[in-house]
Amino acid sequence: MAEFDNLREEFDNFMKNQQEACDTGCDLEEDAEEYPDYIVELIKTMMVPQKCGVYFSKKDIQFIGRNFGELIGLKPRERMLKDLLTSFLEPEEMQKMFQNIKDLVDIKVATYDELADNFQHSIPFFNTHKQKALRFKKRLDEIHRDYEALTKASDL
Repeated sequence: MAEFDNLREEFDNFMKNQQEACDTGCDLEEDAEEYPDYIVELIKTMMVPQKCGVYFSKKDIQFIGRNFGELIGLKPRERMLKDLLTSFLEPEEMQKMFQNIKDLVDIKVATYDELADNFQHSIPFFNTHKQKALRFKKRLDEIHRDYEALTKASDL
């Protein structure tokens, strides 16, 4: 029975650590790499369809990478996005990457339009997500402008 007492104590400690991590908002996984703020923002936005208006599946992420010339292996979506968003160094490459993302968003928005035409009662739902997708595309342009200005300033 003593073995089970230790097991119970270990489980309680594990659950306490999990709860403390959730209470402080810290990630349970320690990510050794530091990412720029725009990558963290994009990952948080792109992982949640409620924020960006569309769902980016693993296949979508691979499709964007393939169009950019990168092979992204199958991993958890968050890791795939990190790999994708850290694969460029120059503002021109960022512009190309963001254009690939915006093209995919346009394809998904076109699907929303088609579904809204076929299902008239769902128009408010699709319009809400369409507006979020358009805001997401504008944010990509803002991030690119900021990144371009930052790289020009650092070249001086």
